[in-house]
Amino acid sequence: MEYPKKSCAADGDQRTNVPTYHRTSCAADRKYRSAIVILADGARADVIGEELAAGRLPNIARYLVRSGSDLPAVTSFPSTTGPAYLPFLTGCFPGTCNVPGIRWFDKTRYDAGWSFDRYRSYVGLESFCMASDMWPHIRTIFELLPDSLSIFNPIARGARGRRNITRVSRIWHWYYAHLTDHWAFTDEAALAKLRRALRKRASFVFCVFPGIDELSHLTHPRHEKTMERYRWLDEAVGAIAGDLIAQGDWENTALFLVSDHGLSATHTHFCVNSFLEKHGLPAFFYPLIFQKKGKLSANMVSGNGMTHVYFKNSDGWSRHTVREELERHAPGILEDLLSHEAVDIVAIRNSEGGADALSRRGRARIRLDGAALHYEVQGSDPFGYNPLPSDLDPDQCLIRTLDSDYPDAPFQIAHLLTSPRAGDMVISATPGFDLRLKYEHPEHRGSHGSLHASHMRVPMLTNVKLSQRPVRTADVFPTILKLLGREIPGHIDGVPLEGRES
Repeated sequence: MEYPKKSCAADGDQRTNVPTYHRTSCAADRKYRSAIVILADGARADVIGEELAAGRLPNIARYLVRSGSDLPAVTSFPSTTGPAYLPFLTGCFPGTCNVPGIRWFDKTRYDAGWSFDRYRSYVGLESFCMASDMWPHIRTIFELLPDSLSIFNPIARGARGRRNITRVSRIWHWYYAHLTDHWAFTDEAALAKLRRALRKRASFVFCVFPGIDELSHLTHPRHEKTMERYRWLDEAVGAIAGDLIAQGDWENTALFLVSDHGLSATHTHFCVNSFLEKHGLPAFFYPLIFQKKGKLSANMVSGNGMTHVYFKNSDGWSRHTVREELERHAPGILEDLLSHEAVDIVAIRNSEGGADALSRRGRARIRLDGAALHYEVQGSDPFGYNPLPSDLDPDQCLIRTLDSDYPDAPFQIAHLLTSPRAGDMVISATPGFDLRLKYEHPEHRGSHGSLHASHMRVPMLTNVKLSQRPVRTADVFPTILKLLGREIPGHIDGVPLEGRES
């Protein structure tokens, strides 16, 4: 899949008379006083590229693309709201944080008896648990920067008291917009709170604009209502830049415009629960979490484009089920699963401590050994890649797969399965399909969460001049700390980006 090159067709646009600022020094050689991350939830990289080329995002072109950097970026897997915020806030992937999806099931704790953290769904009030569900040794950017601020972000550990500006009102705004479809109201509220926060001159602000994501679900990713949110986003960037310039803070503020995932239009819903039932493996799933009797599997969907599936073993739930054991217990289940058009990629744990990636195209074995990724194709490549080395480092995996339909997929699968809460099997849906047929109100017409490029490729724009290379969203966290002259924690997944000369 090719994404259009992003041009500055809006160079001559005169919607604002605020001048373009060009930095004269290498970004790596200077320090910034503050940083702002605007997370446009669900914004697609290719849509932003097309809108830039057509001149419909003049402020983003002026203040970010022309003055700074527009980097080819991939998000983390699962590519879904919440878990995909974690790389920006911790520098770590969801698997590293042990928050492997919007929904998860902890086999060990479930087998041990009643516990509040046996399973989770971050849709609704349980979203307040996301920060506490992370491994405690992982530090958020709010813990590292004591005066940082959070707006409409559910993962605000360390942002105490008034620093978490929407600690209480976030849920109210979400439920109001969910019931009325007035997501523009929530976007406007986020912008108003961000503009007020700028006057506090905090060292870091993280602000979520949810409108693109939510309207993509309700309509589809290129519906006119969704596209109007992209144009509103451009106006918001112009307002923020104008405020920073008026305050004299533009030159010493690093501004990032990013997204946590893309989306694809959905025409067909596939019921994984019914599939499991057919194979004699009745599933435990949300929202019917009080129906536990006789369940032999658990199905935890994220973004509707992926799901974690867990199986009960002959000796209980307490350990992971590997491919060889599943195939003995339910012969033919994997072949039957892959016969459904809705199912694109299946990754299942194997007895060698890695995972088997399966698709209708082929098979491969994946294993993460420290920073080394072992990738062994068995016959044809399941992702359709050109031949890859059997041993890859993280940079090689990203660079060599970036422009494919499955950017960074082997590395992301391997990392996700390092989480004890990740499934025995992970299913990634075919674009156009999703994995949740029932109990989704209103019906989703746009989905995300999968390994496909339409979900994994995201925009990463900044007014900082950075070296043009493929990046992961986890790289933003250490880059911001570096730009602010702060110490970067060890043992994170992201790497700081280098500056480039003007």
